[in-house]
Amino acid sequence: MKKIITIICLAVVFTNSACENFLDEKPLSAISSQDFYITSEDAKAGVNAIYSVLASTYGSNGWYFGDVSTEIANRGELTGGLDVMDYTAADPVFRGFWSENYRGINYANLAISRIGDISMEEGLRNRYIAEAHFLRGLFYFDLVRAFGSVPLIVEPTVDDSNNRLPRTDTESVYDLIISDLSMAEATLPLTYSSSDIGRATKGAAQSLLAKVYLTKGDWQKARDKAQEVISSAKYSLFANMKDVFNVKNKNGKEHIFSVQFKSGNNRGGGSSFTSQFASRNPNILLNGAISGTSIATEPGFYDATPNHYRKRIMMVDSFPSKYYPEITAKGKAQAGPAPMKYWDATYGSAQGGDANWIILRYADILLIFAEAENELNGPSEPVYEKLNLIRKRARDENADGVNDATEVSELPDLANLTKEALREAIWKEREMELCFEGHHRWDLLRTGKFVEKLKASGRNADSKHVLFPIPLLEIQANPLLTQNEGYSQ
Repeated sequence: MKKIITIICLAVVFTNSACENFLDEKPLSAISSQDFYITSEDAKAGVNAIYSVLASTYGSNGWYFGDVSTEIANRGELTGGLDVMDYTAADPVFRGFWSENYRGINYANLAISRIGDISMEEGLRNRYIAEAHFLRGLFYFDLVRAFGSVPLIVEPTVDDSNNRLPRTDTESVYDLIISDLSMAEATLPLTYSSSDIGRATKGAAQSLLAKVYLTKGDWQKARDKAQEVISSAKYSLFANMKDVFNVKNKNGKEHIFSVQFKSGNNRGGGSSFTSQFASRNPNILLNGAISGTSIATEPGFYDATPNHYRKRIMMVDSFPSKYYPEITAKGKAQAGPAPMKYWDATYGSAQGGDANWIILRYADILLIFAEAENELNGPSEPVYEKLNLIRKRARDENADGVNDATEVSELPDLANLTKEALREAIWKEREMELCFEGHHRWDLLRTGKFVEKLKASGRNADSKHVLFPIPLLEIQANPLLTQNEGYSQ
C-alpha cells in the first residue's frame, strides 16, 4: 500500500488548506522528524495539521458520499462521472476519501505519540492530545461507515509496516472510536477563547459519541450522551431556520462542531459550497463567480417534502425567490431544485466562501435523543417535546415563536403515535431537517432502509451498495487487503 498514508515522520507537509482563527497561520513544510515536536508551538502546529485534513475530506466529499449516494440528491450538471449505482473500485473519488482520512489518522497518531514528551504547560499538552484523539475517532468513524472493516493503525508510520496491514473487524474499529472520543470528552474544555473557536470541545466529543452509539443501536448510551449535551445548556436552536446557515452566524449557538473555512485567505482557505450547491443559472452567483452545480435536489424528494418554511428556504426550485432577494436570476433552477443551505451572498470565485461545513449541530442531538428515547421507552413527552421543538422552528417563517394557524397546518406537531409510527416520523424528521448536510446515507444504512429507499426512487441498488469499494490502487499495493463483496478487485 505504497504512499497510501503519508509518511510524516520523515516529512510533515502541511497542506494549503487553512481555517479561520486557529488555522489562519503561515503554513510550514518539510519539517524533519528530528527537529519537530520539540516545543509547544510544534505541538500546536501538529494538531492544526490534523484539522487541515478536514477541509480536504469535507470540502469535496462530505455531501458527495452522504447525500449524492442516496435518493435525495444527484450530481447536478457534472458530466463524465458515474452514477452512485455504477461505482467501481477504480473510481478516484474513493481513493481520495480513503487516503485523506488515513492522512489525518497518521497526523493524529504522530501527535498522540510525540506531544506527551514535550516540556510545556500540562493542561495545554493534554488538550492537544485530546484534540488528536477526537479527530482520529472522527476519521475512523467516517471510514468504517463507508467501507466497513478497515486497517486499524494507531502508531505513526515510520516504515512500510503500516502500509501492509489487513482489515480489522468493525467492532474493534468502533472500540477505538469510542475510546478516542471518551478520552477527548474527559479532557477537552467546554468552550474556547475567540482565537480557538472551532476546535473540538467536550460537547463535540459527547455529540459524536451519541451519534456513534446511535449508529451501533446502543440506545441507552446514545440517549444518555445526547442528554448530557442538552443538559450542558451550551447549545440551543436558532429561532430562524435560515440563520443556521447564515455565514454571519458560523460557530453560533447551534453549531457544535464544524469544519472551518474563511474566504479571502491567502492560502485558498475559502469553501466552494456556494458554487457546488447553487443552480447553474447565469445570474445566481455574485462577484463574477460561476456555479459548478455539483449537487442538486432530486425532484422526487423535493416534491415529497411538505411545503413549509424549512423547505422553502433550504431548496429553491424557481427564481426569483423572496427568501434570496439578492439572486436576480429568473426561471427554474437548472439540474433540479437547488439546495440553498450553504448560500453565501458574498461568495467570489477568487477568494472562496465563508460557509463552514457543519458536522454536528444541536438539532441533530435533539433528534438523536428522541430516537433513542423512543426505542427505550416508546412515545413519551420528552420525545414529542424535542421533535416538536424542531418542527415549530421549521414552520415558523416569522421566527416569532407563535403557532400561527397557517404554519401549523403546513407542519403540525406530532402526537398520539405508536412506537413504530413515531420511529418512522423521527427518521422522516431527520431526513427533512438534516438533508444535504452529509447525514442521509448513514441514517439509511443504520436503519436498514438504504436499498429499499433507493430502489423505490428508481435506482438499481442492491446489497453490495451498502459499502463503498475498497480503492483499487490500495488493493494492488497491499496484498493483505480484501475487496468488499460484489466489487471486482
